Amino acid sequence: MTLLIGTDDGLYRVDDVPFEREEAERVLDCGVVTAAKSWAHTEGVFVASSTGAYRSRDGGLTWEDLGVPLGDRFWHAGQSEVWSILATADGALYAGTNDPYVFRSVDDGETWTELKGFRDLPSRGHWESPIDPHYARLRALEAIPGRPERLIAGVEAGGIHLSDDAGQTWTDRRETIVDDVHQILPVSEDIWLAATGYLDHDLENLGLGHAVGEGGLWRTTDAGDSWTRIDDGNGFSYIRCVFVHDGTVFFCGGEEAPPAWVNDDHEVALFESANFGRDFERVAFPGEPHEIVETWAVHDGDVVCGSGLFDVPDQRDDVEGRIMRRTNDGEYETVGRVDANVSRIEVVSS
Repeated sequence: MTLLIGTDDGLYRVDDVPFEREEAERVLDCGVVTAAKSWAHTEGVFVASSTGAYRSRDGGLTWEDLGVPLGDRFWHAGQSEVWSILATADGALYAGTNDPYVFRSVDDGETWTELKGFRDLPSRGHWESPIDPHYARLRALEAIPGRPERLIAGVEAGGIHLSDDAGQTWTDRRETIVDDVHQILPVSEDIWLAATGYLDHDLENLGLGHAVGEGGLWRTTDAGDSWTRIDDGNGFSYIRCVFVHDGTVFFCGGEEAPPAWVNDDHEVALFESANFGRDFERVAFPGEPHEIVETWAVHDGDVVCGSGLFDVPDQRDDVEGRIMRRTNDGEYETVGRVDANVSRIEVVSS
């Protein structure tokens, strides 16, 4: 099976793992890849990035620009970026930008309409990006399993918000979870996981610095009405991604937020839980002590993941991206390297 590798320097494609560096072909020059996803109910694979959103119908060999509206932002800020992409079982496509706006297409990406109800959320004036003030990132768009009309939006930094009518109107849920939402993973209709970071912009505005939020891995069992942190006491609480496979929960956390990553003034740790978060075990992996695992997938029955450093103010030329595979013994091995940080991976049929 083909592995698509999203980096901060475009999208790469390999036919199998393990692979040699020269076997990784860059198939899409799209800047920073912010999402790479496919769904059983929708043809093709989708990529969101700093230059737009794209779709491939041939296993990642060729790509079409979906034309998500980007527009002009502040005179000093350039165009918007697409941070999330979603295809629902009813045939609709959704895209989230860092304005943040939500766009919807019902004609397979030919035309897009902004869902302006997202602008009406009361807490919108309190949202903020850690790097781009005044414009938060719509990092996560998800549909509830079996309910394509119910959407979840996760904002960095701005909390989690819900829609019950395919995005026309939204319910503000910022007060139910910390501001800095990186990912939402619906496990069932009522049980979701959320990976979060440190930015609490209310404290930021008081001059208390960037890494002041709680962070951590959170779980709701009542469809977002309330959230409980399930990694209490974990010092590695800056978390970008959580993954679940065969009953095991995986996540990687950092001691510090990205500003500390520039000069390796941080440490990371990889955790697994075989009892859905009752407790976590720290496991070794080749990217220690500094590489953050930000993306996971299953390739030919094996758990694979990708790592690197991300969002550092000054990009480092000495950092490469790494693809790892979890062996049957529960150990992690490097199965490929690329020239740039690995931010997203997705498995597609060749």
